[in-house]
Amino acid sequence: MASFQNIVLLTNPQFTLESDTLLYNTNTKIASIVSPSVIEGDSGIIYSDKGWYDTVLQESRLFDRSTVVSKDKTKTMTADTLFYNRQTGFGEAFGNMLLNDTARKVILMGNYGFYDEIKNFAFATDSAQFIEYSQIDTLFLHADTLQMQTIDTEREIKAYYGVRFYRTDMQGVCDSMQYNTIDSLLCLYHNPVLWHESYQITGDTIKLFLNSETIERFEVRSYAFAIEHVDSLYFNQLKGRNLTTFFRDGEAYKMNIDGNAQSIYYPIEEGKGFIGQNS
Repeated sequence: MASFQNIVLLTNPQFTLESDTLLYNTNTKIASIVSPSVIEGDSGIIYSDKGWYDTVLQESRLFDRSTVVSKDKTKTMTADTLFYNRQTGFGEAFGNMLLNDTARKVILMGNYGFYDEIKNFAFATDSAQFIEYSQIDTLFLHADTLQMQTIDTEREIKAYYGVRFYRTDMQGVCDSMQYNTIDSLLCLYHNPVLWHESYQITGDTIKLFLNSETIERFEVRSYAFAIEHVDSLYFNQLKGRNLTTFFRDGEAYKMNIDGNAQSIYYPIEEGKGFIGQNS
């Protein structure tokens, strides 16, 4: 076991390791990190204060909020404990994981997760959260389990169990959800509930078509039911098999109901207030 101190530099053809203090085992070829260190190679950069690095297998176990940075420096993974293989590009995180993709402007968090650089696949669970800030209005998403697949510049996000999401113009809950950036389509499955301003919408499946500013339209498939809060005692209601709502400048201006349509509507006359009930 060799001990090095004061401006330590460890080099080989695959990487360089810079540190203030370093322990190196000449038999196992393992470098023990005991002070702030930087490991840099063709596949990216590792920042760590504590851990070890196998210089032969290029595997590392890192502690104390270490960080792994991708080759293009657009993706970072930070966690209490990290396992990382430079050859396979696979990183596994335990405790307060934070995966930040600044190029695509997304953040993935959880108490456990992993990221595969080759497959561009990320996974998070245990208090998993997803934040997408590429558009004007940021989307916040929480679920038991989150998966993110990136293909070129597009992403597919899947959320399972206890899904809750929030944007300024909409909020919702459901059992599972899928979001595709290629067409800005957000699909809610299994007992979804969507809130938009004074509306609450339920159905078997809800599909939201989004743009950078607001909702373009949403479609409710099977058992569609929309209720509008007009007053503390009055609620406009619309029910049917399928429901499509169109938006203009963030405001719902047209609703189409298909199959077994039923409605309750409370008309308002200026100066008189509610004047009856239409159904």
